[in-house]
Amino acid sequence: MLTNSPTDTMYFAGRQIHIKRDDLLHADFSGNKARKFYHFLVNDFPDVSHVVGSGSAQANSLYSLSVLAKIKGWKLDYYVSHIADYLKQQQRLPSEIRSNYSEAIKNGANVIEIDWSSNLFNACQHLDDAIKVLKQDYLEKNNALETLFIPEGGRCEYAKTGIYELGKEIINWAVIQNINKLSIFLPSGTGTTALYLQEYFVKQAQKNTLDIEVLTCSTVGGDAYLISQFDELSLNTLHHPQILNDGKKYHFGKLYLSLFHLWQQVLDSSGIEFDLLYDPIGLNVLKHTIESGDLKDREILYIHQGGLLGNATMLPRYQRKQALTIK
Repeated sequence: MLTNSPTDTMYFAGRQIHIKRDDLLHADFSGNKARKFYHFLVNDFPDVSHVVGSGSAQANSLYSLSVLAKIKGWKLDYYVSHIADYLKQQQRLPSEIRSNYSEAIKNGANVIEIDWSSNLFNACQHLDDAIKVLKQDYLEKNNALETLFIPEGGRCEYAKTGIYELGKEIINWAVIQNINKLSIFLPSGTGTTALYLQEYFVKQAQKNTLDIEVLTCSTVGGDAYLISQFDELSLNTLHHPQILNDGKKYHFGKLYLSLFHLWQQVLDSSGIEFDLLYDPIGLNVLKHTIESGDLKDREILYIHQGGLLGNATMLPRYQRKQALTIK
């Protein structure tokens, strides 16, 4: 379960690249969140009755956690900084219109908007700060063994289980394909998947002769933020992937029409639908890197980020923005 996703090829930026189709892992668990939450799915937690997560109300992790909690019979509290009005309105839309937020609510998720005016959070600047305050409150009210805290985006040591499995799949595929020099590229939020992949390949370096490197780019907060996220997971810089950029700083969830056009071009030419939050930034940075002349002597494997359910909210937003721009 949640392993051995297929690998396709597509023509991109003037050359052929490989696509690890983690969007096809499972109907309810796909992409990097499936890899990160794999540990919680396949292992038993007999004392746990409650899981607490946090992040964006439109995040892939919200839906994936809601499915996990439903399968395990856990209650899910998911904290967010803000719930946009258009997401709240989705609860009143036809059932065939699905999104991460609406489907998580159907699965029983308790999505809680932080009340930043509360005295409880007056010293907090970010969602992570608020969760630290709330964690202490949960532990005081409940048995510590009953509540499982999963950091935003699955940024935790447990993520290694599924990500190492992904690394094993990639090595097996590369050997079968007779690929010796491989550059793996994926966009990063917290950078968890990219870092643990790089860590896995570093640990495997003595067992095989493959030249494998992990490349990534920041989709949240810029390169300095991403480096700080790497440091939280590992201070060993050998385990830090190489960060690429296209000279721009992107803000999570913000609409960029140039990225939407690239997304549409890739969909039309390859037939592969990518996620609209992470993948367009990743594809644009990869395109910039290829066109700059880098990676010309290496095979490229792009890891699909999954999370296509989130396109249900992103696509209408882009279409409205594009219509306004044309007017």
